[in-house]
Amino acid sequence: RGDLIINVGGGIVTDMGGFIASIYKRGISFINIPTTLLSMVDASVGGKTGVNLSPWKNQLGTFTLPKITICDPIFLQTLPANELRSGRAEMIKHGLISDASFYLEIIKTQNFTTLDYITKAVQLKADVVDIDPNEKGERKKLNFGHTVGHAIEGYCTRLGKPVTHGDCVAWGMIIEADLSRDIAGLDNSVIKSLSKEIGAIYGKAPIEEIDIDQLIELMKQDKKNTSNSLNCTLLKAIGDSIIDGDVSEKQMRAAMMRYIKEE
Repeated sequence: RGDLIINVGGGIVTDMGGFIASIYKRGISFINIPTTLLSMVDASVGGKTGVNLSPWKNQLGTFTLPKITICDPIFLQTLPANELRSGRAEMIKHGLISDASFYLEIIKTQNFTTLDYITKAVQLKADVVDIDPNEKGERKKLNFGHTVGHAIEGYCTRLGKPVTHGDCVAWGMIIEADLSRDIAGLDNSVIKSLSKEIGAIYGKAPIEEIDIDQLIELMKQDKKNTSNSLNCTLLKAIGDSIIDGDVSEKQMRAAMMRYIKEE
């Protein structure tokens, strides 16, 4: 029980290593050394550990903080472009839910892997986690884009055509921004702007109308759900988000159809 696990790798490594450490002998210490942008700005920060259960994301896990997390951008020098893009999606999300100026910087710059940007992204997440470490309320803001994104990720994995977590979150943010119009009052011009800006980086999700029912079934397994509706974090404005947005299956289906049909 006095041993230490050192998790060196991407989000899967830090999530799985942290989970193993949290349950082995009822908990031993661990540290995270993330080597991907996604893990640096999101997965290794905040104390969430876990593993997937079939196509459902992070269904087994704990809230357990590492002794320390060490982020060194030197690891990013050999990271493939698609993995850098994946991490950028979480940085975009951090800005959308809590800091409009950071969003505008990250969406425009091509040099988003600097230590300053990584530090800012980590701090934005840490500020939310400090308020609500066990995700009873405020921390749910960090799930923007993830209700839809996790479903797309699990669905593509099931089909044997895996895509990165960040790409799925980006597509999820576009669809959940659309849902924010009627439920959270997000201005339609902002929705169009987000769709254009995020879509320019991440392209179009590989989903069709025939996939919607199965995607919604996956969304029903989301950990945030507490009723018959789908629980989403939604935007009131860029940098201003709300938690526990109740989305009906009808609303979700309509938003996904608009996304699929949009040119």
